[in-house]
Amino acid sequence: MTMSNKPGARGLHAGHRTRLDRLDRAVSGTMRPIILIYGSPDPDALASAWALRELTRRHAKTPRIRYTREIGRLENQTMVASLRIPAKLLDQVELKAADLIALVDCQPEFFKSFELPRCDIIFDHHPRKSRHKYTFSDIRPDCLATSSILTEYLETAAVEPNQRLATALYYGIQTDSRHLQRSPTPIDSAALRFLEQKININLLRRIEFSSYSLERLDYFAIALIKLRHAKGVLYSHIGPVPYSDICVQVADFLIRVKEAKWALVSGVADRKLIVVFRCDGHHKHAGRNAEAAFGELGSAGGHRTTARAEVDVNALPEEFSSMQNEMIERFVLDSLSNVAREFKPLRNLHVESGLV
Repeated sequence: MTMSNKPGARGLHAGHRTRLDRLDRAVSGTMRPIILIYGSPDPDALASAWALRELTRRHAKTPRIRYTREIGRLENQTMVASLRIPAKLLDQVELKAADLIALVDCQPEFFKSFELPRCDIIFDHHPRKSRHKYTFSDIRPDCLATSSILTEYLETAAVEPNQRLATALYYGIQTDSRHLQRSPTPIDSAALRFLEQKININLLRRIEFSSYSLERLDYFAIALIKLRHAKGVLYSHIGPVPYSDICVQVADFLIRVKEAKWALVSGVADRKLIVVFRCDGHHKHAGRNAEAAFGELGSAGGHRTTARAEVDVNALPEEFSSMQNEMIERFVLDSLSNVAREFKPLRNLHVESGLV
C-alpha cells in the first residue's frame, strides 16, 4: 500500500478530513487492534475491513481482520484466495485481549448470540440500530456499500490502494448494489470512479465466475420443488444447508422471476434459522419486515430491497423448535403473516395444502 503526498480530490473536503482526523485519534497507539466482521463475511465486509486495516496501520500496530463464521459462498472463498485478503476465522482468546475492536458492515446489535467484549469503532451502511455513542462511528444507511465509505477515507488520507485492494472494494460495491441495480449515491459513484482505473479486471472476472458448484445446484433444485407462490410472493424453505449464503443465492435468483414482488428463502445452518428477504422495493421495505417478524427472537434487519433474519433454533417457540422442515416452515409463514397482510395469501395457501 502506498501513500501519496498529494491529497485526493475529495481529501480537500473539510468534513472528510475532520472524520479522518477523528479516526486517526481513535486508533492511535493501539497495540492489539482487531477488525471484526459479523457472521460469514461477504465481499463488502471483507473489502471494508481490508481498507480499514490499511488506514489503521498508519497510526497503530497492524490490525488483524477476523470473522465470526466460516466463509460459505464460493465466490467469497475465491475472492479471499485470489486477492490474498489477510482475514481469518476469529479466535475468542485474541478477541478478549484486543485493546481496540472495530466493526465493519455491522453493528453491536447484530451480535445477539455472541459475546462482544467491547466496541470502539463502527463503519456500516445498514440502518442505525441504537443511539449509543462509540469512540468513533460512521454509519451511512444511504450508501450502497460500506466499501464506498472506506474508499472515501483512503482517498482523503491519500492512501493509494494497490490493485488487489482496489479490486476488492470495487467488487464489494458491485455486490451490495446488486451490480448497480440499485441507484448509487454520489459517495458510491465517486468511489467507483476512484477505483475503476486501479482494478484487475481478470481477477474480478475470476471471482464473479465462481458462484456455483454442482453440489450447490442441488439446493436450487430443492428450492424449486418446494417453492410456494401467491400474489407475487415467492417462498421456499430449503431445510438444512451447510452455509447460510446458499439461502442468499437462491433468494437472489428468485427475485428475478418476472412475477416476483417478494422472494423469501429460509433454511437452517449451524442450528440457526436463516430467513432471507428480497423485494422489488415498490412501497415495500424488506428490512422493516424482517425486523418486525423476527427481531425479538434474533438478529434481523436490512435495507429496502434486501434483508435477513437469524434466529437460534433454541430461541424458537417450543411448539416450533423441532428441526422438522414443516414445523419451521409453518413458523416462518406464521411470523410473516402476522406483520404484513401481503404475506397472508402465502400462509393461507400453506393451510389449504394441509401441511399445518
